[in-house]
Amino acid sequence: MARSKQTDGAEVWLLLRASAGQRDGEPVAAQEIAGQIEQLIVSAGLPEGTRLPSERDLALLTSASRPTVSQAIRILVVKGLVDSRRGSGAYVRRKPETSLAATVSLMLSLNQESVAHLNDLRLWLESDGITQAIKQSTPAEVAAGEAALSELAASAGNTSAWISADTLFHATLVRASHNPYLASIYESVHETLINYEYRNWIDSGTVPGWLRPNEAVGLTALHEPILAAVRDRDEQAGKIAVLRHHQVMAQHLAASQA
Repeated sequence: MARSKQTDGAEVWLLLRASAGQRDGEPVAAQEIAGQIEQLIVSAGLPEGTRLPSERDLALLTSASRPTVSQAIRILVVKGLVDSRRGSGAYVRRKPETSLAATVSLMLSLNQESVAHLNDLRLWLESDGITQAIKQSTPAEVAAGEAALSELAASAGNTSAWISADTLFHATLVRASHNPYLASIYESVHETLINYEYRNWIDSGTVPGWLRPNEAVGLTALHEPILAAVRDRDEQAGKIAVLRHHQVMAQHLAASQA
């Protein structure tokens, strides 16, 4: 594998080649590749921020096609183990919410009719989180929210990058509540809903119409009022902005069930 300057721990990833050699030339599924990468991240103790090999290199290592590798990365993104950054690559993302998100996801898979209830829970958690962030956020946390919003705007047109950027934006602001339990539960619920909403696009590698680059301005306009409310210490504006985002997400969730 050619080593790029940004790829970390290149020798670790060579273990994927050994796994590929055990399949006797049979096609490998995206879920299997995702599982192998996850196992490597955990077993090698790769720290947060470690850059994964490029999709091209991963395809060579696993003897899989680029589309299959792309789907594997999307699977890891929605599981919360990998962060996809447009134009930069994929990076390890470690967080204690992973097991909680898995539990919430299992509950939803057993009762998909409960998705509206889960979306309501997300609204309640974010409403409280933003209210507390308005009271307690620091200038550095507001600046982090502004950076996350910029990344969100730049991610339009790339499903994996959008999933990561959207989660980062909302989680950054809710973490400014300074309540780690609220932030962890919120992020788990949010990621489960994102996974559910995007599942068809994740599987197909396509981009929904409302996520195309020409919709970037509208997507930013939906999120910016939440940040503005935190920055301006305006609780009423925060409640309105969070509710508006909730209503739009409810529409997307309903469309994903159609």
